[in-house]
Amino acid sequence: MNRNLFSALAMEKIVMAVILGFIVLVASFIIVATLVMLVLEKTREIAVLKSMGAGLPSIMKIFVAEGLVIGAVGTAFGLLLGLGTCLVIDKVGIPLDPEVYYISNLPVLIEPGQFALVALAALGLSYLATIYPATKGSRLKPVDGLRSE
Repeated sequence: MNRNLFSALAMEKIVMAVILGFIVLVASFIIVATLVMLVLEKTREIAVLKSMGAGLPSIMKIFVAEGLVIGAVGTAFGLLLGLGTCLVIDKVGIPLDPEVYYISNLPVLIEPGQFALVALAALGLSYLATIYPATKGSRLKPVDGLRSE
């Protein structure tokens, strides 16, 4: 009887997942830009660490850890904001026209699996976003970093 309504809701769920994916993708580009700028600012410090014997993996771990911390904080804030918004909508409710939608309020279903999937996707993209700046910073030659001073 309500096939059109449920097909529209399924389509809306897919579209919202795509939009959320794009938001997370933009955030991962921001992480890349932040870490690239950090590599450019800290060339001298990286050169000193490398001249003291730090290897490629240790320099990479520093930038990967920093990128993951940035991604984890953003993911935590996003999940808390999303959960809070869902709880407020569930408690207060968003009224709908029953003649059009056949329901009086917007239903909210909080699925922990969906939250976990979003968190894993965000953290995975955060990790992938750290690889390029970390390799760029770790391949810096000590001579190049100390020459500019």
